[in-house]
Amino acid sequence: MYEVAARWSEILRDDTSAMTREAFEAWRAQSREHAAAFDRAQAAHALASALAFTPEMQSLRHETMARMVDSNVRRSRRTRGWSIAASLFVAAVLGVLALSSQMNWNRAGDSREASAGNVYQTGVGQRAVVTLDDGSVITLNTDSRISAHYRAGLRAVTLERGQALFKVAKDHTRPFVVTAAGRQVTALGTEFDVYLSKRAFEVTLLEGRVTVTRDRAVASAKPSTASPLAELRPGQQFIAIAKTQPQVRAADVKRVVSWRHGQIVFENERLEDAIAEMNRYSSRQVVLSDSHLASLKISGAFNTGDTGTFVEALTAYFPIERSTAQDDTIVLKPRPVSRG
Repeated sequence: MYEVAARWSEILRDDTSAMTREAFEAWRAQSREHAAAFDRAQAAHALASALAFTPEMQSLRHETMARMVDSNVRRSRRTRGWSIAASLFVAAVLGVLALSSQMNWNRAGDSREASAGNVYQTGVGQRAVVTLDDGSVITLNTDSRISAHYRAGLRAVTLERGQALFKVAKDHTRPFVVTAAGRQVTALGTEFDVYLSKRAFEVTLLEGRVTVTRDRAVASAKPSTASPLAELRPGQQFIAIAKTQPQVRAADVKRVVSWRHGQIVFENERLEDAIAEMNRYSSRQVVLSDSHLASLKISGAFNTGDTGTFVEALTAYFPIERSTAQDDTIVLKPRPVSRG
């Protein structure tokens, strides 16, 4: 219903013919829900127009629209025009809400270092930048923990949980080895991101070259001598999910590391996965009460930890409403259809 309302909102701006208006009025008169959905579409468009010429809005809208339109233009010619119209509406809604969040964003979650000896960690919603003895710089994402083990001939780091971006200082005499989830990532001088979750292990290469191997010497933290599972080039990502066969694929590097600038970018992401990603950055969790909502798709840019803006976008576009559980969890459920 909301997608159809978005389409009508766009169509009526370009086509003012009596025939089109009559068709629209017939659709709107079918139910109160149709009328309410159209009013929401118009309100979102008005808000987007009011902020349309601010530099922040132009930047956010351009990026979000580009992603969504690029995805939609691959669809069939028969549905292409309608899909793009709906996408532009969603881009406006998400762009405005993301901008509103960005204007009020507080970077208090950033810190330069949170450490205890050779152990560095962050809490939920925090980031930290750590400079090691050799000049290598590690940026820790939310709820992450690493331990460093430097000695002659080896620079070893263990990612115990979470996500970290490694910018490795060049030293051809000492490999830089990151151990996580039974695998090792080995580099000399390069930049790469490692993400360890319950679901997956991911390595994304920004520059240089790294090898990924199975770790056969966790206790001693020595470089593995096993045959490489993969050797990555810039722009590639190694991903291993549960018991499936690991694969190397092209990565949207800017999107993968957007977290270091306090943003999360979704591109045609399943709602269930988008919620899981947003939950990483906030102590206040979002849950779905109905599994049928999980496969809804979302695109847009949000600030890390801004659960309120994220939920507002979902309830503005999808037929979803929110409630609050006793433990302050935000529960999303299908919006009931009014009768009569």
